[in-house]
Amino acid sequence: MAQLKIGFIGGGNMASCIFNGIVKTRPQQDLLMVSGPHVYKLEAFKAAGAEVTSDNIAVAQWADVLFLGVKPQILPDVLAELKDVDFSGKLVVSMAAGWRLSAFYARLGEIALVRIMPNTPAKLGLGVTAMCAGDKVSAEQTQLCLDLLSGLGKTVVTDEEGINSLGALAGSAPAFMYRFLEALVAETVARGFSEAQARAIIEQMALGTASMVIANQDQSLAQLREAVTSKGGTTFQGLAQMTNYHFEAMMHDVIEACLRRTREFEDMFK
Repeated sequence: MAQLKIGFIGGGNMASCIFNGIVKTRPQQDLLMVSGPHVYKLEAFKAAGAEVTSDNIAVAQWADVLFLGVKPQILPDVLAELKDVDFSGKLVVSMAAGWRLSAFYARLGEIALVRIMPNTPAKLGLGVTAMCAGDKVSAEQTQLCLDLLSGLGKTVVTDEEGINSLGALAGSAPAFMYRFLEALVAETVARGFSEAQARAIIEQMALGTASMVIANQDQSLAQLREAVTSKGGTTFQGLAQMTNYHFEAMMHDVIEACLRRTREFEDMFK
């Protein structure tokens, strides 16, 4: 693997996740630099071998691959800083929700830009990352980006509509799963178990259920559900109650709410 100069503007959770994934999959391979407004908050990057700075322009000029890890509402100011940087030959990777490729082109010109949308399980190498490459990104750059993201878990290459959909379906969905698990823990506690016992029980149930899905690729999710369900039994009655509450319609509306907010962001950041 050729040595790269990889820069990060922003040192938040997702930038840290990608940084750690690169260090894990390409140990001592690359030169790394991270910028942020408060250098003292970048100590973990420095300890891992990166140079740290508060100078965004210096990172952008230096890097072969530049990850933009700042929050969407801060990005206009950062891009204004970078407008005079020569991005020829550089690959820029944005992880900002609601920022379409065209919004970057309007500010920086026709750069080689990839949009990604990771989710938080990427911290464990178990994430789903949506990836969309702009027209100026070469096949070699696309493969390079896939290689750099490999430590995060599974990467799905899609278009801009797909990245919006996966932002809701894979990016936001862990929060929906956590809320479902919260409710099950609360029900377990309500039936006499301690908080610690309830969490351990529901954790194991969730782990086992996900493992059953992965281990039984020859069966649909419906078949796996039906294998747990005896007609007229306890599980059957619970599922009937979910049907009464229009569970699938609710989930459709949940995802649509996420997508509406994404479209609002896109209108804000044109």
